[in-house]
Amino acid sequence: MSPAVDAYDRVFGPRSIRARLWAAGLFALLVAVVAWFLPAQPYQAPWAWISFIGMCIADDFLLGSREEARWGELPKVALLAAVIVFRRHPEIPVLVALVAAPLGSLLKGQSWTTQLTSTAQWVLAAVIGAATFRLVGFADTPHFVAATAALMLAYFALGPVLTAVMESRLTATDFARRFADHCRLAVLYEVAAVGLALAWRTPSLEPAALKVADGALVTVAGLFGGYLLGGRSGRMFAGGVPVPMHPLVAAGAVLLLSALMPAPFSWLLPLALAIVGGIWAVWRRVWPVACGALGAYCNEVVRAANGGQMPVDGRGAITDIGSSANTYVPADAYTNFAWLDDRFHLPAPFPGIASAGDILIAIAMAWLVASLMLRGAGEGVADDDMATPTSAEARAAA
Repeated sequence: MSPAVDAYDRVFGPRSIRARLWAAGLFALLVAVVAWFLPAQPYQAPWAWISFIGMCIADDFLLGSREEARWGELPKVALLAAVIVFRRHPEIPVLVALVAAPLGSLLKGQSWTTQLTSTAQWVLAAVIGAATFRLVGFADTPHFVAATAALMLAYFALGPVLTAVMESRLTATDFARRFADHCRLAVLYEVAAVGLALAWRTPSLEPAALKVADGALVTVAGLFGGYLLGGRSGRMFAGGVPVPMHPLVAAGAVLLLSALMPAPFSWLLPLALAIVGGIWAVWRRVWPVACGALGAYCNEVVRAANGGQMPVDGRGAITDIGSSANTYVPADAYTNFAWLDDRFHLPAPFPGIASAGDILIAIAMAWLVASLMLRGAGEGVADDDMATPTSAEARAAA
């Protein structure tokens, strides 16, 4: 072996490249502690960074490296959005990365070395990303746009590029092929991250962003339940999923469209989907989906019976949830189906009020995730429309 090749292996070999990443992540964390954590004031809304922890775990679980991987991947959307949302509190995205990375890797059943590798990569991206955003500045719109562009470049380098280097070295495969695989949708994911961050800080879009966060936290609850019951992450993606993908995507598109339409379509379309989905779920005996459809049906029935708006029970409730009067209305003695309205205050540190339908939907989501982790490796629906290839299969076919 030539001296040049030997020197390259010492720097970029399978063992040394992970050790250098661990060292870089630790150094970045120490810098963040001194520069940001020690002088920081307590953040007044802990539910916000808890929500981003949940979104990062769900993001990584669905789109990140699989159970058998020896490398990590950055969250495609949530961590980048966290850097933008908490731009005035750079310690928050570092905290999110430090908590979410090892938890997500643990829930996937990855080895301790992969957990350390993922944590180091996430912390490094959070520190460098936040520092880049603050260095460019965000005092006005031009600076904010420039800072966002610089952040996206840094995130791309520490995400797809670094992950491709890690995977190619750890699996002795071609870097160009791995890079093409990881960067295929990277720009679209980053654009989605910027959209999520803007929605989080835009009053008219904040309710939708909060629903995404709530869904992520419920998904993480399902992941914890499946993990504690002995489930494995790889079973979620083996043998297809119990819900047909094409109809599911179509239903999501209809729901997004209904949110932009006036009454009665704003509640009529979701109500129709709940009925159709519930009938299908009972017919196919997919009970978590049936539970979620029942919850959605309850929500849309009470909206339909009250002029297309969700009644909210409790003095000052509309102010507490921070939503527009076009979506919610205070409950009173004339409210129809009052027992189905938003009346259950969520426990601290989570804000907001939930309905019986919301609770059923949350149970359904956690139930579905846990059941997917617990099913047998050979289980699943054989329909081609339901088949979802694993990450390893997709990469092998690329």
